[in-house]
Amino acid sequence: MTLLILPNSTTVQNPCRIAYDNLLERGAVAASSEDPSYPVANAYDGLTCDFFRPTATGTVTITLTLPMGGTANYFAFYNQDLFKSGGSIGLQYYDGTAWQNATPGVTPSNNAPRIVFFNPVTATQWRVLITCSQQFNLGVVSFGQYLALPYGMYLGWTPPRLGRATKLTTSMSDAGAFLGRRIIGNGIRTALQLQYASDAWMDANWLGFVRHAEQKPWFFAPQVVKRPNDVAFCWTEDEIPPPTHTHYGFMGTTINLRVVVE
Repeated sequence: MTLLILPNSTTVQNPCRIAYDNLLERGAVAASSEDPSYPVANAYDGLTCDFFRPTATGTVTITLTLPMGGTANYFAFYNQDLFKSGGSIGLQYYDGTAWQNATPGVTPSNNAPRIVFFNPVTATQWRVLITCSQQFNLGVVSFGQYLALPYGMYLGWTPPRLGRATKLTTSMSDAGAFLGRRIIGNGIRTALQLQYASDAWMDANWLGFVRHAEQKPWFFAPQVVKRPNDVAFCWTEDEIPPPTHTHYGFMGTTINLRVVVE
């Protein structure tokens, strides 16, 4: 897992971030090359069981055209095999004259979720620029405006990379000797703990996020400075508990998550 913060980004504040807003869901999307059996829509439908795959090699673009300007300050991707061929992926925007880099090209070394944060840019045209010498698969790509939580994760919280959910079945002899064990992996569990969120913050942000979370996964960066390797692609494990007032003028809730980190 790797989370990148560009050197020219604004000072990091509210380092616990949710990246669910995806401009690709709001406009016309076209790929420069596309296998009809693996359409570009697979890259932003939120599913990890399907992929976008081009028919061409070399440089491939996924271009978004919006009816009006859209703002982004993060770029994220997951479930790709570019790393097997030394491929790179980055985000660009059109400034009215030429394409400009919103992020540098990232050359992943594995299939972990990735996020790049950058200073906000508003444009009507965006494109994901991918370079690879082989045909590739891309399962999830997202860019838009991240949501910063008022406070980070504190006591009672499990970092995603440590939250292994396993079921153990132990075999024992009649005398109680250990004969072996079967391990069944059930992914990773953690939680999103929303604490001390003001009424104004909840009114501005909660419903937009929860309506997305009821349907689709999102990227979660619990601590972009102190725990940069704990980027996760996650979804809710069960019902989303509504927030309640924990202090006068402040609300909170805990959402149980299933996550993938590689």
